[in-house]
Amino acid sequence: MNRWIRRAVILSLASHSTLFVWGADEAFQFFEEEAKVVSASRQPVSRAQSPATVYVVTQEDIKNSGAQTIWDALRGVPGIDVVQTRANQGEVSIRGLDKPLSNRTLILLDGKTVMNAYYDFVTWETIPVTMQEIDRIEIVEGPASAVYGANAISGVINIITKTPGKFQGGQVNYTGGERNTQTGSIDYGRENGTVAYKVGGGWRSLNQFASADQFASQAGKFNAFVGYTPTPDSEWNTSVGLTDFNTQTTAGVAGTTFYKGTSGFARTDYRYKKTKARAFWNRDRAFLDQFVTLGSTNLDSDTYQAEAEQAVSLPFHNELTFGGSGRRNVAHSSTLPGGSLTQNLWALYMEDKWDVADHWVWMMSGRVDRHPYTPIMVSPRGSLIFTPVQSQVFRLSAGTSFRNPTLLENAISVAPVTANPGTPPFTNPPFTSIQAITKGNGDLEPERMETVELAHNGQFGPLQTSLVGFHYKLKNIIGPSTPQLIGMVPPTLGILSSYANIGEMSAWGGEFGLSMRVTSWFSSFANYSYQHLYDSPGDRSWELQSPKHKANAGFLVKEKGFTGNLWIHWVNSTRWASLLGSSTQTDLRPVSAYFLLNAHVGYAFTGRCQGLEVGLNAFNLLNHDHYEVLPQQSASEPGQFGEIIRSRWTGTVSYKF
Repeated sequence: MNRWIRRAVILSLASHSTLFVWGADEAFQFFEEEAKVVSASRQPVSRAQSPATVYVVTQEDIKNSGAQTIWDALRGVPGIDVVQTRANQGEVSIRGLDKPLSNRTLILLDGKTVMNAYYDFVTWETIPVTMQEIDRIEIVEGPASAVYGANAISGVINIITKTPGKFQGGQVNYTGGERNTQTGSIDYGRENGTVAYKVGGGWRSLNQFASADQFASQAGKFNAFVGYTPTPDSEWNTSVGLTDFNTQTTAGVAGTTFYKGTSGFARTDYRYKKTKARAFWNRDRAFLDQFVTLGSTNLDSDTYQAEAEQAVSLPFHNELTFGGSGRRNVAHSSTLPGGSLTQNLWALYMEDKWDVADHWVWMMSGRVDRHPYTPIMVSPRGSLIFTPVQSQVFRLSAGTSFRNPTLLENAISVAPVTANPGTPPFTNPPFTSIQAITKGNGDLEPERMETVELAHNGQFGPLQTSLVGFHYKLKNIIGPSTPQLIGMVPPTLGILSSYANIGEMSAWGGEFGLSMRVTSWFSSFANYSYQHLYDSPGDRSWELQSPKHKANAGFLVKEKGFTGNLWIHWVNSTRWASLLGSSTQTDLRPVSAYFLLNAHVGYAFTGRCQGLEVGLNAFNLLNHDHYEVLPQQSASEPGQFGEIIRSRWTGTVSYKF
């Protein structure tokens, strides 16, 4: 295993060092080719000169990699942790803190949240866009609450879709392959003077890795967009989206479930010169089916949000942006007291970009958030950016971020009765069943993260480099409280649990990346991430879930319509809790290190077949069977109900018209 990794990294680095000398005359300008990123701050800036660590995965990257899911497209990004729990559910976190139903990374669609309002996690299949509609994915690593508020505690992933002008026609796509994988989509978009529009949709279905004939997920998606730009200074647009889904998901040690229902949104945006306004409505009507812990449970929610923003130019080279937002969350579920709960939240924010002197820029952001159950939260972030020459950028950043308690953590009230597996000392008989009562806690403090980063982005001829070092401390971690025994009257054993602020964690680490465009037809890359987490105080159970080491390396060949891509992804071993409700180190079980070798070959036709493309995609090419979270060991040791991950071969055909 290690030999494979060493060879891949050595080959990539060898190509970098050799071609750095011989390919210098073909070097391209780093900053000229960089598009502006919009996710790290209120003001668009280049990626290298952003006030935070930012990576960008483009549509071309997604297509060339053969990735069929968003989380697979993110595996190669330094600092990103991906754990695939089921065939069609992956959990994405940033710089550690891995867990099923991950809720410390904010997921956005064109700047709008797609997080489930009940537990603030994302089910990727509910997002109403297909892979072909994505223009790029911007990843902001580090604290982003100064811009986005709660949930952006460890970073932000913003999925940005194509504008109508990038279609200027239509595109049809079909992918089919192993394990009954079927994916199709059709999109059409146009810009005609002051009016732009697009409409798209698709479907996706696939079976499990563990049992190729067993259903895993299916979804149908639709979205539409209309924009009007009467003058260069003003624009208005509105968009809607809807997904009908049924996808198998793991809830960690609580078991697996089929998450079924519909998810949709309606949104409108307006801009006049430097004034912006936005309003949206997220609507989820879903339920958990075949869930051993809670049975069939509804999780319905509505999120209404409106915000306004103003930018002004101030003396002494200052650009100031300020604004505010209001949000109303409404949840309906049989797991809530009285069946429903409403939350009203508001926020005020500002950001200032100051060109202090030649080569020096200072960016300061701040935000104030109000939650009905917690104190007012203030989230500052500051970045000093130094550009001694155009191709070298240094940055020092510091900031805080936070995560509010979820609706579930604040207010859940359930008392399911399940069969007792007979784990000592609670033997069966005499206790044939267990009533596990779970109550929310309205007195929880928000989780709070403090982070410092030092970074460098550079260009050395055709070689691009990025280097980031970071340290953070996460306080007031919210987790399950110690269960209490409240009844031992046979045949039922009563256990009461809740949520509490149970400790804090510190971490330090870094990411290093290299990429090289050797010629017009060959490029390569390699990156490495290290993170060391430690509980304080604690038994190391949290820190061991996050891998210390991750590495990626690969190359891309693209010439005369042909595309070939091969890359390897490696993650070292982790340890996960095996018992329901346990977090002690003695109950941890290892999940072995694993690697994925992924490949894509494609061909784009010319001449009379212009617009037609075909491709072959291989996920886990060598069929390296592995788990990324702990599988069920027994009835008393459920682990995280992880599914074994095997290979998946697919073929793709697309046509643009």
